[in-house]
Amino acid sequence: MAEGDLPATPVIDSPERVPGALALLGLLVFRPIDLHYRLREVGIRAPAGRIGQLWREQAEGGRAAGAYVARMLLLLVVLSPVLTVLAGLGLRLLGVPMRGVYLVSAALCSAVGLVVALVSGLASGVMLGSLASVAMLAGLHATAGGAFGPEHGGAAAVAVGLCLGIVSGLSAGSIGGLANGRGPSVRNVQVAAIATSLVPMLVWSSAATVSFAGAVAASALVAFLTCAFRLPLYALEVLAQAVAYAVERFTGKPTLRWVPVRHHNLSYLPHPFLGRHLALAVRSRPAEVLAVADACLRSPGNILVGWPWVVEALERAHAQEASAGPQA
Repeated sequence: MAEGDLPATPVIDSPERVPGALALLGLLVFRPIDLHYRLREVGIRAPAGRIGQLWREQAEGGRAAGAYVARMLLLLVVLSPVLTVLAGLGLRLLGVPMRGVYLVSAALCSAVGLVVALVSGLASGVMLGSLASVAMLAGLHATAGGAFGPEHGGAAAVAVGLCLGIVSGLSAGSIGGLANGRGPSVRNVQVAAIATSLVPMLVWSSAATVSFAGAVAASALVAFLTCAFRLPLYALEVLAQAVAYAVERFTGKPTLRWVPVRHHNLSYLPHPFLGRHLALAVRSRPAEVLAVADACLRSPGNILVGWPWVVEALERAHAQEASAGPQA
């Protein structure tokens, strides 16, 4: 990257550069590592900190921290309950049997999210509270309404476990990426998955049958690993990467901005054709290649396609140009 491309001085306290509420949610789910560095750039010292920490930053003059807290609380306290109620009404209109008042469970999830935000971290509270609010529609209301058969039957147990695993799996990656500026290690994901599966075993073993508790635990484990490793997105990422490479390879149109590694930080499997795609552009558009290499360093499955490969390719291209220069 050219020297002129780097900021002369670090950006300090820029509340106008804090993303909006919906943009924050999208970044938190898909690009938490990018969000970590973006929030640090605007002057927030603890992007994954507790509400008290962030309010302390605001009291010390950090207006960006105050704007961040306000927008995250808007997601948790307003947008999440509204979305839950609308989704519940939509499911009922579609004929899904539902029991209970969705607003009550949504309010309880927001309250629990606020507690988590106070004692653990604001992002943790928002992710867990918001996702749990929507998941309760299937995990509680539809299950109690008989949408999956008997309330303590096998299908109901799988539905409850899937909801638990999806909420915890998505939250684990996003919270870890925002807190540390890197994706959780495979080992940490596996340990968290086992811990998540043990919770329903302890809770439902006494409240229901052992078979029900086992079905909840097994489905929670599978859903946690699937969501924490973002496996459902991988098929789309492979397709997007293959199309982007093919378009540039056969038409010459620059497509590095399309590569999925720039739009999703938590892919744990390598993207095919990414190295070849970078090789196409390494001589003509080195700045774009370096931007993709930086994104590779934030993707657990594509780190080896990042800086070491790019530095070697740039050196090779420079050597080729130097050797071809005197002959021109």
